[in-house]
Amino acid sequence: MLVGQRLVASDNKEVCLFPLEYMNISQGENGQYSHQGTLNIDFVGWGSNGRILHCPYYAPVSCKCVAGGGVDNWRVFTSLDVVHLADGSLSKITWVQMHDNNPPSVGDVFTQGALIGHTGTAGNVTGDHVHFNFKKGEYQGWEQVSSGQYQLIGSTHMYDACYVNDTVIINDENYPWKTYAGPIPPTPTPTFEKNKFPWFIIARKKRRT
Repeated sequence: MLVGQRLVASDNKEVCLFPLEYMNISQGENGQYSHQGTLNIDFVGWGSNGRILHCPYYAPVSCKCVAGGGVDNWRVFTSLDVVHLADGSLSKITWVQMHDNNPPSVGDVFTQGALIGHTGTAGNVTGDHVHFNFKKGEYQGWEQVSSGQYQLIGSTHMYDACYVNDTVIINDENYPWKTYAGPIPPTPTPTFEKNKFPWFIIARKKRRT
């Protein structure tokens, strides 16, 4: 995702975009460190010159922070409207992020592409990173899976939520990430409103001759 990037389809609904400029997965779904039995994914910050600490991440869609807490500074966000998701559906989307040392406040609203926060070390971590978990629809709370780990109720794969347009892939764990190639609003064609009045004058002169 590019800084400040917005992608709107021809129906004027936003397209959900991956929230980091670079994708570098440090722990994938069902990861053995802390993701057993969940669809949670961790990412380390990355840039053109390698690892970045306190790496910025951005709003994948226009959204509101609807819940938060915990020593790991978890924050839940929900899209303001239905959006186009990478599985081809049109739905509201909700996600949680964790470990930002200075997270936003509950109630904060962001437009797509706006800076939300940074990777961090809040909570039980082995290094600076950001944790994501997505679900379709509104926030419904948490569920504990058989391993004892937690995820959002109704969790979905992040690769079924976020398109990776303009994302630089470093490590994607071979998940089936997709690029949005659907219709987008056409570029407005120039109008000739300024020419209508002179043409009217010319037309009147012709009619008088």
